[in-house]
Amino acid sequence: MDLIAVCGANYFLKRRKKYRRLIPAAAVTSFLGLVLLVFIRNYLLYCLITHFLLNTFMTALCFGRCGKKEFIENFAVIYFVVILLGGILEWLQGSGMFPQNFFLMALAGIAGICVALFYLMRRKNFGNHIVEVRICKDCRNMELRGYWDSGNQLRDPYTGQGISILSHAKAREFVDEKKDRIRFVPYRSLGETEGLLAVLDVDEMVLKDGKKRQELRHMAIGIAQKGLLEDKAYDLILHASLG
Repeated sequence: MDLIAVCGANYFLKRRKKYRRLIPAAAVTSFLGLVLLVFIRNYLLYCLITHFLLNTFMTALCFGRCGKKEFIENFAVIYFVVILLGGILEWLQGSGMFPQNFFLMALAGIAGICVALFYLMRRKNFGNHIVEVRICKDCRNMELRGYWDSGNQLRDPYTGQGISILSHAKAREFVDEKKDRIRFVPYRSLGETEGLLAVLDVDEMVLKDGKKRQELRHMAIGIAQKGLLEDKAYDLILHASLG
């Protein structure tokens, strides 16, 4: 159940964590849960520790350091999957549908989890306008989560290109300061009358939203100030024209 929960959160929240990290983490927390079950006689105390402390530890172990909002999302989805899967298995066992066949019970539980999470994440992605993005420059590629923002009307006054905004942390991983040509574009924002935004051009930007795929050439990417997008559920603010 722990492994199904963390893998479900990883897939539906698009965290892109490796299974070689998720599997040992789920194994460790499952073992700790078994130890708690053996040594804690008070059932209420056992439930409180496993539901809140152990699940919190498993979330941190699987997904590492992240913003508060992202951590809460990870924890909520994992907790939801564990509770829902446990309820489905208990109902199937009590109903007598598959009293002797745990494998069929597990498959039925997993199917129920996948349907519920798929529906919820489709609604979440639709409401938040979050899409999968890949940017490419020279031989470099980076997978990102992009947020389509109708309020992002920023354009390069010299080329007329719409500018998407990349988080400072991701830009540090992607940009080669020795090779990439960086230009500075004037902009205005709320609370700041004017400023300069570092901008570079990427060779290609690929947007993927479900079955819809869009390939764009020679796109302008601005670099956000440090801390602006680090606690968000996305890495890139897409220009309004890309919606």
